[in-house]
Amino acid sequence: MLIVLVTGSFTTVLNQTLVTPAIPSIMTEMSVDAATAQWLTTGFTLVNAIMIPITAYLQDRFPTRRLFLVSMALFAVGSAMTGCATSFPVVLCGRLIQAAGAGMLMPMTMTVLLVSFPVDKRGSAMGLFGLVIAFAPAIGPTIAGIIIDRLDWHIMFFIVTFFAVVVIVAALFLMENRPPANKGDAVLDPLSLTLSTLGFGLMLYGFSAVGTHGLTAFNSACTAIGIVGVAWFFVRQTRLEHPMLRVEVLRNRRFLVATVIGMLVQGALLAAGILMPIYIQTLMGYSATLSGLVLMPGAILMGVMNPIAGKLFDKHGPRKLGVIGMVLLTITTCAFATLTFVTPIWFITALYTLRMFSMALVNMPITTWGMNALDNKLMNHGTSVNNTLRQVAGSLGTAVIISVSSLVTNAAQGSMGWADAQLLGIDVAFAVCAALCLIGAAITIALVKDRPADEASEDRAGERRSLLESIMKTDVYAVAQTATVADAMRLFVDKGISAAPIVDGEGRPVGFISDGDILKRLSPRSGSVIDPIVMIMNSAYDDRDYNERLEQLMAAPVSEIGARRSIGVSIHASLPEVCRVLAENHLKKVPVMEGDVIVGIINRSDITQYSMQAYLDHRPDEVVLCGEGEREDCEQRD
Repeated sequence: MLIVLVTGSFTTVLNQTLVTPAIPSIMTEMSVDAATAQWLTTGFTLVNAIMIPITAYLQDRFPTRRLFLVSMALFAVGSAMTGCATSFPVVLCGRLIQAAGAGMLMPMTMTVLLVSFPVDKRGSAMGLFGLVIAFAPAIGPTIAGIIIDRLDWHIMFFIVTFFAVVVIVAALFLMENRPPANKGDAVLDPLSLTLSTLGFGLMLYGFSAVGTHGLTAFNSACTAIGIVGVAWFFVRQTRLEHPMLRVEVLRNRRFLVATVIGMLVQGALLAAGILMPIYIQTLMGYSATLSGLVLMPGAILMGVMNPIAGKLFDKHGPRKLGVIGMVLLTITTCAFATLTFVTPIWFITALYTLRMFSMALVNMPITTWGMNALDNKLMNHGTSVNNTLRQVAGSLGTAVIISVSSLVTNAAQGSMGWADAQLLGIDVAFAVCAALCLIGAAITIALVKDRPADEASEDRAGERRSLLESIMKTDVYAVAQTATVADAMRLFVDKGISAAPIVDGEGRPVGFISDGDILKRLSPRSGSVIDPIVMIMNSAYDDRDYNERLEQLMAAPVSEIGARRSIGVSIHASLPEVCRVLAENHLKKVPVMEGDVIVGIINRSDITQYSMQAYLDHRPDEVVLCGEGEREDCEQRD
């Protein structure tokens, strides 16, 4: 089943990247301009965005296998229609049908994987899923370029249709037909569906049509009606008992900031994906294969960097990554606004790769930072809202930026040649992208803060602080940065503790030392990860004199023996966040920080005692204590 799900998702993601190198060929064959051709990407993304919230309802209404088969069937029909098309409207219609199927498939696949696999297998399943999905954008443009140069762009969609049919046949035999989990609670508001579809569609059409037909009364009316429809949709969601999209999560300031940054980045990303093939193939005269190869290193690097950025986020927080990523993204996008007819292809490849690297520093850390601000019960709603708005922003940003390119090109053709006008349009479009990135960089610098400041702003009533103060121990024992290991050992013995933070002259934590760190240095197998007691026993049989090594260790500075960084939690952190820090870092205790100052220590045992007591206090009538001779009676009562 995992193979079926991943293959289906891979096919749909691959399809999204195949069309980009084909846009110049489609423009030439069907005599359409860039503002019209961009609808192949913009329309696909918009329908995807509309389908995300609808899929949540469909999953509650229909069995899994039936929904999967319908989504893949829609995708196959759309692919076949696009492959057979001889006119642009048919190509666009096929792409929109493809998008309807693909829009249902991705969130459904994620849900099925999480529900179908036990907890201890989910990591492996999701890891494989993420690896395969990240591989599709890396090879898609190159495969498309080879097919376009050797055969014909229509062949690409026939190949996609073949894969979709194979997945459908396999799903008939391998997919479990799980019943819907919440069929009785499934509610779809027809007015909300109408408002979202027409509102986003008309608004997007209005902006896109400006690039083709200029600013007319009809375009202006479509844009105005679309904006009103979108506003009405958002207001209505706040008043429904079962909203199509839980937009109230946007009231969380941190989540809103992260979503806005993600929308700006998404708009700039998708627009560049359309502009680059036009520039490389149409203006520079290179092949579609080379166009795909130019995009490949950036896509691969972005896929590789995503998990690395996740680890860096855990270590350094969102601000450093976000600021570096947005500033670098703005600089590289500004560089794209200076392209000429003699810009070396290696320079374009390196610049695009660096641009994708910067996006990897922004996308995951900022999104995770925003999602962490939500309560767990709102996490799925936050994901839907974030994904929907990013998709809409990608469509809208692409429409606006490509329209700018077309308007500039059309206006300049009277005073310069077509090629020069086209290049000027692309440069100005990248300048608009750079402006969006600059706005995102300003928002990141001003509003994205690391965890302590965020948690303090979210705990204005002081509820989290009061809870931690009631649980933590305020007797804080620390070791000075200039102390020796002997000083640390003396503190451990005198105070009956096993670890302590290392602080500088101003009392700020700069490291952490535990008895385990000391025992590892005494063992001849200090590089091995084994039990500390085993290490100390092994050391007794070392050829070196044990006492000599002990004396040398005791005289060493604690800063050389302990951990080089200090792990702590804010006094305003939530209890689940404290548990996460303890669990992920395999700690028994962690310092509680107020700013740069340690104000307490919280232990795992303290949290366990508090949690058990709180549970029992709320369920006094459910607790049955069994004594000797009463077990049978207790079991009957239970």
